[in-house]
Amino acid sequence: MTHFPHRAAPRRLFLFALIILVVATVLLGRPQTGAAQDPVLPATTPEALPGLDLFAERCANCHGETGLGDGALIEQAGQPAPMPFDAAYIRAAEPSVMFRQITDGEAAVGMPPFGPASTNPIDDAGRWNLVAGVFSLATPPEDVVAGQAVYEAQCAACHGDAGAGDGPDAATTEPVAGPLDDAAFWFNRSNDTVYNELTSGEISAHSFQLAEEELRRVIDFARTFSYVYADPAILTAPIPAGVIVGTLDNGTTGAMLGEAQVELQAFTPEFEQTLTLTTTTDVNGNFRFDVTDVAPNLIYIAGSSFNGLNFSSGANQLDRNNPTLEMPVTVYDKTSDAAGVSVAQLHIVFEFAEERVAVNQLYVVNNAANSVFVGPSGDPADGVFEVAVPEGAENLEFQRSFGSMQNFLPANDFVQTARGWSDPLPLRPGDGALTLLVRYELPFSSGMRIAHPIFFETATTTIILPDAGVTVTNTPWVEQPSQDFGDGQMFLNFSGPGVPAGETISMVLEGRPSVVTDADGAAVVNRDTTTELLIGGGALLLAAVGGVFLWRYWQGRHDDEGEAWADEVEAGVVAPAGAAPAGADDLLRAIAALDDAHEAGQLEEAAYQAQRAELKGQLAAMWQKGG
Repeated sequence: MTHFPHRAAPRRLFLFALIILVVATVLLGRPQTGAAQDPVLPATTPEALPGLDLFAERCANCHGETGLGDGALIEQAGQPAPMPFDAAYIRAAEPSVMFRQITDGEAAVGMPPFGPASTNPIDDAGRWNLVAGVFSLATPPEDVVAGQAVYEAQCAACHGDAGAGDGPDAATTEPVAGPLDDAAFWFNRSNDTVYNELTSGEISAHSFQLAEEELRRVIDFARTFSYVYADPAILTAPIPAGVIVGTLDNGTTGAMLGEAQVELQAFTPEFEQTLTLTTTTDVNGNFRFDVTDVAPNLIYIAGSSFNGLNFSSGANQLDRNNPTLEMPVTVYDKTSDAAGVSVAQLHIVFEFAEERVAVNQLYVVNNAANSVFVGPSGDPADGVFEVAVPEGAENLEFQRSFGSMQNFLPANDFVQTARGWSDPLPLRPGDGALTLLVRYELPFSSGMRIAHPIFFETATTTIILPDAGVTVTNTPWVEQPSQDFGDGQMFLNFSGPGVPAGETISMVLEGRPSVVTDADGAAVVNRDTTTELLIGGGALLLAAVGGVFLWRYWQGRHDDEGEAWADEVEAGVVAPAGAAPAGADDLLRAIAALDDAHEAGQLEEAAYQAQRAELKGQLAAMWQKGG
């Protein structure tokens, strides 16, 4: 029997997905000093402190916390370390070039843009602050202090204490000593360029005799006239005091819950619990936690139990500059009435191996009720959201995602029912309350019919499969224009109507696949891309600590202590660098939503085509990186 390679080697595919992420977020290339482009200058003086915060958020998971190229994702993927932001790098770094690289990306090394072309752009000021942050990371504070001492002794008399060119001896030099706070001077020169200009006599009127190390230190200091330097040690220094406040309310009734217990948990990025605090709400449902001398990388989540279910806030971190968090917790009544539960979208993706077909079904589930749906029996252990698979389905897998948590996680707790399988986790209110991936395999033969009932009203259905000799031939499926996801790979696209609850969905596949995946996971002609289409983004984001540790922790708590905190956990922490772009599953859902809006007349043709092209381009880029 031919098995699909991602089933035989899940660890290998996880690393492969991780490698895609690493490639997509590869470090800044070495600056191209002297590039023939117009000078780029900041509108205001860049500040390293917010730049260091931004670096920690968007860059450190590949570059490492101190910029040495030892980020967690690099280590997990076993990839070569990125270029370290060290003395050698910073001597050659030209800020205007660095800014362009951050803004536009570097296609040659796979670096995506972080400017306007990005799906998660950093504004101009932020990108300049990031440049300042990198300079601070690569410039030890002791070098700045040493350079300041040399400057005050040798340079300040002419250039002035703040580099404004207003020293008492400025007028006596020939030519007159100029200001050192000129952005155009520093942002279009590297430290090496300034050093060479000074030692070669290109910059005249200097009679000092300084050793190379002293001159380089004074250049390090003088550059701080063009940006606000910050000691990188501040990134790991404890936050002296923080306040975490919130309210506890019942989202079903609107009532504030007074005299109720709330628990605060804090975790390290390595999933270690470091703090547990409890308090009681006041009569108006308000709660408050005070923390002192806490590590800045701790991730907090507040929670409360209500009617036998556990609910939580989103996850978040304290900000050193504004160390107050608002973390409201909303609980809901329970309901066994499934009237509010529906499937907003059902996407079906086929992939082929020798004599077999894998079926990937992505359910996007809504709960329109203002209560938590706990299944028709009222006991979630009996099953909540039920799905069916065709008779003879093999190698069945379930993965799930919750609301804003953009990563998929294995769901090994599904319960078998008389007519299929059911997720035992209660379904919270809201659109996209659950995104469920059901995957199975079947023996393939031309003319085969794949059919199973749908237990909840389904609004839209789509089928996607490689254009490799197999097509869908039965009604009500309507073929749409083929989709080109880049690298010469074409996909057939079929749309179907909504499916009433209790009806059967049926697909007839005709033809023989001309291209299949081999035993090692490589396609002979086309890639094994359908898994990427559905769960690629989720696998990539498994590396995003802020999203994963919450589910793991609370699921572990559920297993050990009988508490289902995982029911309502949402990842509220911003994903680290490289995780920012949408996953392939998110892009597919965005395309589907865009198509729906266009069909409903909510988008003009020009706007629809432009947005669809943008989403397709992002998906194509993801495919190319995964090829």
